[in-house]
Parts: sequence; C-alpha cells; structure tokens
Amino acid sequence: MVFKLKPRNDIFFTYFDQLSDAILDAANFLLQFIEQPGENPSQKLEAINQVEERGDRILSEVMAEINSSFVTPFDREDIMQLARGLNSIVDHTQGTMEKIVIYKAGRPKEIYILKLAQVLKEAAQEIKAAVSKLPDIRNLHHEVVEASEKIRNYEQEGDYLYRAGIALLFENTENVVDIIKWKEIYEHLETTLDYCENVSNIIKGIAVKYV
Repeated sequence: MVFKLKPRNDIFFTYFDQLSDAILDAANFLLQFIEQPGENPSQKLEAINQVEERGDRILSEVMAEINSSFVTPFDREDIMQLARGLNSIVDHTQGTMEKIVIYKAGRPKEIYILKLAQVLKEAAQEIKAAVSKLPDIRNLHHEVVEASEKIRNYEQEGDYLYRAGIALLFENTENVVDIIKWKEIYEHLETTLDYCENVSNIIKGIAVKYV
C-alpha cells in the first residue's frame, strides 16, 4: 500500500495578501477622509466598513482552513497570530475613522493627525511588501527582516507625532469637548500604529524561525 503525503496548504499566503490589501485600502480611505472630511462622511464610512467586514471574513476563512489543513507552511500558532494581527490593524483603522465621523469632529486643526494617517499608510505599504515575501521566506529572509524594521520605525515616528499632536491640542484648543474628541482620536490612531509594530514583530519572528 502506497501512502501519499498531503501537499502543504499554501492558501494561507493568499489570505495574508488579502488582509494586507485590506489594511492598505483602509489606510487609504482614512487618509483621504482626513484630507477631505466634509465630503459624504457617511458614504466614506460605509466604504471603510466594507473593508473591515472583508477583513473579518478573511480571518474566519483562515480559522476554518487551519482546522482542516494537514500540512501548513508555518506553525498554526504563527498563522493565527499573523492573521489576527493583520485584521486588528484593519479594525482599528476603521475605528479611527468611525470616531471622527460619529463625533462630527470635522477637519483637525493640527497637522499631526494628517501626518499620523500618512505614516499609517506608509506602514501599510511596508506590511504589504513584507507579507508578499513570506512564500519565499528562506531566500528573502533579509528582505523580510528589513521590512519588519521599517514598520517598527514608522511606529516610532507615530509615537513622536502623537506626543507632539497631543501637546499642541491642549495648547491650541479651548473647547473641552473638542479636546476630549481629538484626544481619543489621536489615541486610537496611535494604537493602530502599535498594532502595526505587533505585526512587524510577528513577521520578524517567523523570519527568524523559518530561515
């Protein structure tokens, strides 16, 4: 009797690519909205809501697939950590925009919210680049580690922008309600970049483990 080993299930790389696409789409929607907040806020919120729902569906597919796969490209724990981490970025990006719309915060007076959104988009682009190299992790190990470090650098830049933005918010804003609104928006956006750093750590860990 001949036994055939089941092939490695590489569909997870497709899921990772799809989640990184969702991150970049959400980051683009957020940045565009911050640049033009007065144009159809409900419509723009619905657009990013659809991206967030797409991310949740992909994560559900990952969970279903991992339970039925005999051979996976990475440890199941690594796959789930990365998928959840990627989806958390989508969720928090959507949540940031949702707060701006629900609070009717309007256009930010300080430049730092816009700069944070730009840094988030740059981090999203680097996440997409890192994820795209995972199928060939052994040959592209150094490129993956380098991309992970770039994502961490964006998070550190975000920390600086967050602190500078909060300081300016308290200095230039007299309305207490506006301070509360924008402080929470700043915090949510900064947390989104923290999730980007978390993903960079997961990706770097995978690169070290599977080199």
